[in-house]
Amino acid sequence: MNRIPMIALFLVGSMTAAAQETAAPEKIVATINGEVITQTRLDTLYRSMQPQMRAQYEKAGGKMAYLDNYIAKRLMIQEAIKSGFDKKPEVQSAMEAARESALFDRYVRDYIGSQVVTENDIAKFYQENKADFATPEQVKVRHIVSSTSGKSKEQAMAKVQQVAAGLHAYRREGSRILLSRFSEAARQSSEDGVASAGGDLGWVARGALDPKFEAAAFSMHAGVMSGIIETSFGYHLIFVEEKRAAGTKPLDEVRQEIREYLLSQRSADVLETVKRLTNELRASSKVAIYRENVK
Repeated sequence: MNRIPMIALFLVGSMTAAAQETAAPEKIVATINGEVITQTRLDTLYRSMQPQMRAQYEKAGGKMAYLDNYIAKRLMIQEAIKSGFDKKPEVQSAMEAARESALFDRYVRDYIGSQVVTENDIAKFYQENKADFATPEQVKVRHIVSSTSGKSKEQAMAKVQQVAAGLHAYRREGSRILLSRFSEAARQSSEDGVASAGGDLGWVARGALDPKFEAAAFSMHAGVMSGIIETSFGYHLIFVEEKRAAGTKPLDEVRQEIREYLLSQRSADVLETVKRLTNELRASSKVAIYRENVK
């Protein structure tokens, strides 16, 4: 929805995933000095982001990129707690203020906002602006690149051939195993900024990639690895995880995005509703102000 500006609300907070009583054990995506990060917790944190921030992560490696940043954040928080920094009075005051602010903001946005922007409003906007939610053909792709920067083409080719030979044995093991091995090989051997994310380039549309790379990626079936592809950046191995045909994003996928936009357009109505509710609460509550103690 490129033409729609996003609402200028940024809510900072952490959400804890509720424990799930299922027969199967909860999948673990990471451990940080004994602290367990489950798949459910990661999914909850990822969904809780504002749509525009999540879109940035989708371009930079999706949940894996977010997890890498979250681990760095948790390591710093663990260090702060270990040193007792969280026990400082000024830090506790700041944490309590942040908690109150997050609670107020979320209550206004989610509860009061739902009175201003209803589900019918969201559905109506979606139907009237479907063209804004059109999606081009896309592929979710990973790659391993052996760069020709700093070495000869022969050296770059030899390196990517070695990696390809190591992965060749897994071609018949199924797409899931091949994906796992490909991601690990990317972390160990690829030579670009998404190597640490297993070579994940996320969802990409035509026109966003090198023409030779793009031609190969869009011609491949999902779940298979390419041969060696030469581009101006070097030599690549490509793995296409999924493919999407051109279409329209479903309402469930863009509901929050539409809601944030409509709230930004009706911010005056939100403020008026907050003011009215505050006046009603003041009238029905016992509030005492001791002005002589305010200095």
